[in-house]
Amino acid sequence: MWKDRAGVTALANNHTLEITPRLLDLLMCPVCHAAFDVTPAGVQGDSTALVCRGCQQRVAVRGGIPRFAPSDRYVSSFSVEWNTFQTTQLDSYTGRSESMQRLQQSLDAPLEWLRGKLVLDAGCGAGRFAEVALNAGARVVGMDLSYAIDAAARNLQRWDTVDLIQADLMTLPLKPASFDLVMSLGVLHHTPNPKQAFFQLRRLVKPGGRITITVYSGYNKVYVQSTEMWRRLTTRLPLTWVYYLSHLAIPLYHVYRLPVIGLLGKGIWPISLHPDPQWRLLDTFDCYTPRYQSFHTHHEVYRWFQEAGLKDIAVLEPAVSLIGTVPESVS
Repeated sequence: MWKDRAGVTALANNHTLEITPRLLDLLMCPVCHAAFDVTPAGVQGDSTALVCRGCQQRVAVRGGIPRFAPSDRYVSSFSVEWNTFQTTQLDSYTGRSESMQRLQQSLDAPLEWLRGKLVLDAGCGAGRFAEVALNAGARVVGMDLSYAIDAAARNLQRWDTVDLIQADLMTLPLKPASFDLVMSLGVLHHTPNPKQAFFQLRRLVKPGGRITITVYSGYNKVYVQSTEMWRRLTTRLPLTWVYYLSHLAIPLYHVYRLPVIGLLGKGIWPISLHPDPQWRLLDTFDCYTPRYQSFHTHHEVYRWFQEAGLKDIAVLEPAVSLIGTVPESVS
């Protein structure tokens, strides 16, 4: 069911997560780097708030989630997307294991490695990978700039080992060297500066910990040029229009599978070719609505990992996916 912006904002109080002491211990003021205290808010619509011990910055808490970002800024399309397609990619909803297999690809290790680990899911969306990590025995902090964080709260509310925050990757309110694993799968290419966002996340990994990312591949020039041509129009259209136009991907899937017509069609108007119609609709909408969308190469991203001082760098699948480890001797 389609969720407009007003409906998405209204959902922000529709769950009951609470701020835990363990989350407070991880939080750090992005301005002065001091810790936070929880205090009654006294602000309309807020049940509690966080107050910085240093600069006295006040952070609203709505629906049990600290809101370090005053709004969803440049990612409003994802606020709508993940509250509309809240369960489309969840293994627990689909009965399939696509999200589990996808996270497995980006770990370069058995899922059992996650047991007992502290994991940051940076750009968690509706929580598809957080759900897999939680099932594997990890403790997870999910973070998103968009109101997708509220969809994640509803999807993950049965776990008591998850904490959620709404925050920007560029101004992270988390203590450095805190996490065993930082994962950001399919997120950084939707930021204004993917490399800078990566280096921000790298600071959060503890010595011996790992960081894994996936960004869009720039090798298929026809796909890149075609999508970017259409995006000049679609990113200016109302999200509702693009949502309904994206429904064309459902029947076109069968046309695009034909040998000649399909090749031509994919070059003119690329769509998702996922066999699940709802997933196909989601991925097509996801392609044509974000404000920022960039494409990268393995060589480029490998250099990021090298410049960040990571070791044991591995090139993985799909698209441009890499994982690296923070040396034990480096904080």
